[in-house]
Amino acid sequence: MSADYSVERVHDCRLDDVRALFLAGDWWEEEWDDTVLCEIVKQSFAFVAAIDPDGRWIGMGRIISDGVSDAYLQDIIVLPKWREKGIGTAIMKKLMSICIEAGIGWIGVIAAPETEFFYRRFGFAKMNGYTPMRYEGPVLR
Repeated sequence: MSADYSVERVHDCRLDDVRALFLAGDWWEEEWDDTVLCEIVKQSFAFVAAIDPDGRWIGMGRIISDGVSDAYLQDIIVLPKWREKGIGTAIMKKLMSICIEAGIGWIGVIAAPETEFFYRRFGFAKMNGYTPMRYEGPVLR
């Protein structure tokens, strides 16, 4: 950790900070309201935030998991002005340690093509023979 920030597991939602991070990651969904953003924090198996000395969230990452066997790392983002300072690495280390401490052995991540190098540093590799897929049909309500 640096004196400039800490990385902590959090349980409460800081709405403005979460929104800013999703916007910085270009992951904001127009139909999301404030309730959705806070539920993302609360309903994740684990949610971590990189926090600056003033208490603002400058980075985040989360784990989606059953807590037993499989986990997916998701929404790993650092605000642009804080990048290249080791914050993303600190977030990944925290997420990985949470998984390992829980005994979760299968950990996945879907990396954007330009970020593959980052995840490879943590032992991730392309899953040959598998294709990530996403539901594109009508929203079920």
